[in-house]
Amino acid sequence: MMFPKISILNDFPPNVGVTTYTYNIYLNLKYHDINVYYYQFLADEKYKNISKDIIIKNGIDFKIKYNLLLNQLLHLNTKAFKNIDSDIIIFSCYTLSPLIKHYRDKKTIMIIYDLYSFYYHGKSRFLDRRTKKFYKLQTSTDLIISDSNYVKNDIIKWLNVPSEKIYVVYPAINEKIFYPGKGNMRYKLGLSDDDFVLLNVAFDTPNKNIATVYKVLKKLPENFKLIRVGHNLSSLKLIKELNLDRRVIILEDIDSKMLGDIYRSSDLFLYPSYFEGFGIPVLEAMASGIPVITSNRTSLPEVVGEAGILTDPFDVDEIVSNIINIYKNKEDYNFLKEKGLLQAKKFSFENQYNSLIEVLKNLMNK
Repeated sequence: MMFPKISILNDFPPNVGVTTYTYNIYLNLKYHDINVYYYQFLADEKYKNISKDIIIKNGIDFKIKYNLLLNQLLHLNTKAFKNIDSDIIIFSCYTLSPLIKHYRDKKTIMIIYDLYSFYYHGKSRFLDRRTKKFYKLQTSTDLIISDSNYVKNDIIKWLNVPSEKIYVVYPAINEKIFYPGKGNMRYKLGLSDDDFVLLNVAFDTPNKNIATVYKVLKKLPENFKLIRVGHNLSSLKLIKELNLDRRVIILEDIDSKMLGDIYRSSDLFLYPSYFEGFGIPVLEAMASGIPVITSNRTSLPEVVGEAGILTDPFDVDEIVSNIINIYKNKEDYNFLKEKGLLQAKKFSFENQYNSLIEVLKNLMNK
């Protein structure tokens, strides 16, 4: 079946899960010769290595901490994406909800990753109200894509959307980047063969629960080290408070090739997030052949299945016990590694493509 021109609009930063998910959808459709274009709103000058096939829409770099948020509050993101010439518009996130009314004459799809603000409140009531308003605006598109069944059920529960309007399209793992083997980053980062390397990949937002990662490390023997990939906010001071400076390596703004190497250079992936819509780093870890310990909440049991250890994200002692057991028991370590590789194969580009085609066919029939 032939489809008309499709445009995917994204205003999240290039190195976060939302962007990984939407860009992989673009690559998948493009690989199958579908007429698709990817638009990226950029408000930060630091992002230089952007793929040439991405159409850039620039905002303003105000050189402040919450630069993207300010661009969104000034509506620079939505202004940049007005008048896109396309037959089908796919919106990457709720922050683009105000744009929906400008494309009433087009076929539209909204991607919903989670409904975090219905569960947890931020420091700003204004931003919470704004987010919930945008959440509700999302439902006015023709169809909705969610990245997990957990999120689909939340959309039905909180936004009163009929089930038949929502399609689950799982993320696809890029096996050219995330694959098992021996990485090269270990020695470059000053880590030895005697070190047991934990890895955590996440932005330092409250739901990622980075504090628990540091508390766990503190209770482990000195040869246990941690690589932390992602932007850091409030948790950095905890490193000093717990005297972990020599046991933690902080990396920010790395490219996907280096990230894949870091997974393969690590021994175990620790991800005690208490709220996820999916949890792409967990999938990346499984595909890279390292055991996973993660939270037993929200979407994570759906992603991991029986291929990882699920735990209370705040039970430090339980997490420590599980890590020590894996460290001491090579058989358990290899078992989790193999189960993870098998689980990751379920999230293939082929399976995602089949889901996308179902969505597009139903969209065209509306």
